[in-house]
Amino acid sequence: MTELEQPAFALLMSSAFFMTVAWLLLLRPIALKIGLTDKPNTRKKHNGDIPLIGGLAIYLCMVFFILTESKLTTINMGFLTAISLIIATGLIDDFKNLDIKLRFFAEIVAILIMIKWGGIEITSLGNLFGLGEIQLGLFSIPFTVFAILGGINAFNMIDGIDGLAGGTSLIIFFILCALFITTNYSNLLLLCSLLAAATSAFLVFNLKAFGQKTAKVFLGDAGSMMLGFTISVVIISASQGDHKIINPVTALWLIASPLLDTVTIMSLRIKQGRSVFSPDREHLHHLLPIAGYGRHVTLGLILTFSLLLGLTGLALDLVFNAPEWLMFSLFMLVFISYRYNLSHAWKMLKVARYLNNSIGIKRRTQTNRRTHNPSSLILIVMRRLNQRRILSDRRYQASAKEIEEFNQSRFYKSYKKS
Repeated sequence: MTELEQPAFALLMSSAFFMTVAWLLLLRPIALKIGLTDKPNTRKKHNGDIPLIGGLAIYLCMVFFILTESKLTTINMGFLTAISLIIATGLIDDFKNLDIKLRFFAEIVAILIMIKWGGIEITSLGNLFGLGEIQLGLFSIPFTVFAILGGINAFNMIDGIDGLAGGTSLIIFFILCALFITTNYSNLLLLCSLLAAATSAFLVFNLKAFGQKTAKVFLGDAGSMMLGFTISVVIISASQGDHKIINPVTALWLIASPLLDTVTIMSLRIKQGRSVFSPDREHLHHLLPIAGYGRHVTLGLILTFSLLLGLTGLALDLVFNAPEWLMFSLFMLVFISYRYNLSHAWKMLKVARYLNNSIGIKRRTQTNRRTHNPSSLILIVMRRLNQRRILSDRRYQASAKEIEEFNQSRFYKSYKKS
């Protein structure tokens, strides 16, 4: 950017930030009134009904600037059509659980619109194995659908704690902005900057900032799906065609954090004979709190991990000019290590607890009763003794009824006296 462009660029970002704030303030009471909220249950531990409007506010801000900002109006209308379908599908899913087949169908239609009308397509995988460039040919469209579908649902699946999906997206947007500044990709730079500002505004309401005791809004399926779709499309644009600025394998590093977690969890569910879409609490952002880390520390650790992986990929590609086969091999080593640790979570929790104790991170007793409630700990041991699987799975959480029954037992009363 030239110096003359910088004030206009800063004005665009600040306008996007405050417009998103305005949309959040406007939509929040409406969402509460019509029931567009996330209600707490056994898997969701927040307090009260939280409006699911974060993604909608970001979308409305983005659409306004795409339609009115002269430097953004050149963005293909295929993108706007596809992203609108993604948002509509996500909102329906937020109102009531949409059948997974219908949701997938809508996502695939949106991706095909982007391919045919937007011109986004993965035609090459690069030289992944050191044997020459892999051209997809007839498999280009199916592979593009598969890749973007994976990106959409990867961001949807990591949206399990406040700030994770939004924070991960923000980090990727900032990395992409830095990349586009150095390569003069003005359209993509403005789009990513706009989304970075809008996502930052959402995070102010989503995280417990400025004395907030609870999140004011959630991203919702609409938001996580939209961010996953947009990031996937932007990265494909930057890694394909004659004017590509990064190698295709670098895309894996940029979205490594959600990708590693999603592929690992799905593979473990398949191994256990469960549906890949069955809900559980086995993601990394669920395991770290069990080890005693507070939610903010958990969020910070995962976002740092995401940032380091993204910067590592860019450095290997643009700074060290590493061969693509080497970058792919290193990424696979990271994946194998990640999957091993998550599939042996009890070992990982031992290490995490040791690190937590050794560096003196303050434990958050009231937000993590699985670790600190004595009756819960004893129930874990008793349950595992009965199953002859002592300490093989520390993720078990006693129900409120089990804890109440145990509190009335003679065993627990004698335990308290001792």
